[in-house]
Amino acid sequence: MNLTLSSRGDYVVRAAVALATAWDGHGAYRKIREVADEMGLPASYTPQVLGLLARAGLAEAKAGRDGGYRLTRPPARISLLEVIEAAEGHLVSERCPLQGGPCRWDDVCALHPTWVAASEAIRKTLARTSLAHVAAVDRDLAAGRPVASAPAGHRPASRRRLRASRR
Repeated sequence: MNLTLSSRGDYVVRAAVALATAWDGHGAYRKIREVADEMGLPASYTPQVLGLLARAGLAEAKAGRDGGYRLTRPPARISLLEVIEAAEGHLVSERCPLQGGPCRWDDVCALHPTWVAASEAIRKTLARTSLAHVAAVDRDLAAGRPVASAPAGHRPASRRRLRASRR
């Protein structure tokens, strides 16, 4: 199974982290070009990415010279699930994991209960992970500090800061 974000999901997470790093108690506004440059996002697509966060109620825009985008709440009160769902939609299995399988997800196949449980475990983990935590890990990586509790099977040599993962 390959659990990866789409490009849009990737960009939304990076943009949210950029806004989280600017949080100073009430949220400083960040210019679109600052977010794009800092996080290696396509400049032409960054307004749409930030717009996804705004439509989800996670960010707000302010026009004018002192404007830009900022989070609507402290990063510690925004879950990674909220950020990802702003880009990817509701994370829930809607199709049988068996290719052409015996169910169409409205019925039940032998794999159905396990697949639902695995999907819920992923959602719960993302819901318990705050945007502030992801931003802190990003800062630790930038400073060369080791990241605590790397998952089993994770390759330490591939550790990259979000900013360095430009596509």
